[in-house]
Amino acid sequence: MRFRPVALRAAALGALLALLPPGIATAETPHHGKCTPTAGTTADRTDEWAGCLKVALRLSEAPAVGAEARLDIEIHSTAERSAVDVDIELPAGLAWVDIPDGLRSRTVASSVPVHAGRLHRAEGRGDTGRDRPWRLSGTVRATGSGPAQIRAVATSAVDGGAQADAESVFLTVGDRRSSFGIAAKEVHAAAPTAKGATRAHARLPHRPAGPVHTAAGAQGAAGTACVTGTWGYTDHTGTARISANAQVRAYDTDEKGPHELLASGLTGADGRYLLCFDNADEAGGGQEVYVQFATENAHWVIRNGRTKTSYRFATPVAPEAATGSTVDLGAFQPADTSLMRGVEAFDTVGAGWNWKPGACWDARDATCRRALINWAPDSTDGTYYSLRDNSVHLAAEDPDSNILVLHELGHGLMDDVYEDDFPPAPNCSPHYIHRASSEGCAWTEGLATWFGATVLDDPTFRWPDGRTRDLEGPTWGAPDWDNGDTVEGRVLGAMIDLGDGANEPGDTCTENPAGPMWSTFLDHVSDTFRQFWAQRASDGYDVGPSALDCLHHNTIDYRS
Repeated sequence: MRFRPVALRAAALGALLALLPPGIATAETPHHGKCTPTAGTTADRTDEWAGCLKVALRLSEAPAVGAEARLDIEIHSTAERSAVDVDIELPAGLAWVDIPDGLRSRTVASSVPVHAGRLHRAEGRGDTGRDRPWRLSGTVRATGSGPAQIRAVATSAVDGGAQADAESVFLTVGDRRSSFGIAAKEVHAAAPTAKGATRAHARLPHRPAGPVHTAAGAQGAAGTACVTGTWGYTDHTGTARISANAQVRAYDTDEKGPHELLASGLTGADGRYLLCFDNADEAGGGQEVYVQFATENAHWVIRNGRTKTSYRFATPVAPEAATGSTVDLGAFQPADTSLMRGVEAFDTVGAGWNWKPGACWDARDATCRRALINWAPDSTDGTYYSLRDNSVHLAAEDPDSNILVLHELGHGLMDDVYEDDFPPAPNCSPHYIHRASSEGCAWTEGLATWFGATVLDDPTFRWPDGRTRDLEGPTWGAPDWDNGDTVEGRVLGAMIDLGDGANEPGDTCTENPAGPMWSTFLDHVSDTFRQFWAQRASDGYDVGPSALDCLHHNTIDYRS
């Protein structure tokens, strides 16, 4: 491991609302005066949601099926006056009885599993300001049981950039009684699902995160039996996926004592496992086995932020296996649709693992740091990376955006590679992808987004609600874009152009993104992109006319 000075720096990193795409707020949107972010980055975390708006939701009670409750929405702005667009979402198990005054309603299809097929939206525009919040009220009815998320998103144009805030209320609706929040269990149920699930991010070769299995014996060995099957989830597009590198364990049931762990391992590239074990139990018969899946392995874990434990899912107990046989339990996924997002986040981190070179997240490490990702189906603790506990914190809906998950993982990866010597990033709260902030902010935010775009092979930021922003196309003269290496979008655009084969006029670079750029990143602590470029030169990599032209195409001029 190379030597680096280890000193935890306070990184003022700011808002991913900076990445909001064109059209969310336009020049015709009236606003007056400057605003002060309602929340800012603290010394120990890279908070992504600082901004000038604040949304508050209050549901009068958690209604059981058939019952109603009052929903109050309050939107504040720290600007003197702002025109605000609001979108209030109810999942399929809730319906509007009275829509807030001035809003229009519509029902749209949704592929996100927890939405149960559709969203009931109430949308409109109003005014808010420093001394006069916009207050709305409506009535909702529970129409079906299960977990539910009511979400309100407010957007506005202030200080030349798009501002946004979102707030959610979570509840679990029952036929007779409901409660706020979505309860975490020690072990959740796994449900059978149809075969034929596909692998997400299939262009990346599978990289095992540990041994496929540890067992008492091999398939066909004397006195053993085996279980096999597949593990997966339904992603935010409604597509059935397999989950590779997930922990899987086989247990023998015992009504009189603790269940015995028979064998353990990880799911393979196809989501499949094979666990073999000694088939003689204490009663003299064969083992009565069930399998438990978990969102963890030695290199990363999706865990509940409160309990700090991974999400585990158990199959029903299989019939007693005959010695010498292999029992196929079939395909399983979470029974609770609200937990699909957690398994998708696990798989998205797995894509980052498959892309990065080396045996650890930091290829120069001899002892690997585990990536810790805190998430819950009712989480409002996000979106940021904590420099204090070296962990990502995701809000409930964040896994619907693969690039958002990888962006936060990118912050953690930089913190790991830099041995906790995270770069300073002034003027980063709030920050905007298309606006100047500081060299440090542009570098830390730009690299994190570049990591996500490169892993996904998609130069587009995609939000959980479907909005998008082009990360590669803007060049000189792009409307509303600032220029230079203090703009995070210019830094990540330059890195994308250096490492992709989709060349535009003025962009002729095609190097492997996991080659020179990644090696320089691993071997130096860079506080800015300019410093990174100088270190790249000292490493002997290309900083010649063609490479400089690719930077210049992204308005970064290091040619003189």
